[in-house]
Amino acid sequence: MTQREIDVLRRLAEGLDTAETAEKTTFSERAVKNVIHDLSQRLELRNRTHAVACALRNGAI
Repeated sequence: MTQREIDVLRRLAEGLDTAETAEKTTFSERAVKNVIHDLSQRLELRNRTHAVACALRNGAI
């Protein structure tokens, strides 16, 4: 995972929504959505919760 993906997943794990994640990471909302979508497609994840769980299991966050 890239640092950008880890930053987004860390914010999602804190319970932030897309707008809050964008504000905290200084990315646009569209960029946050793209990071989540690209990561989900690449790792065959079902949703944001699955992405956070995967990152936790792999020690990324």
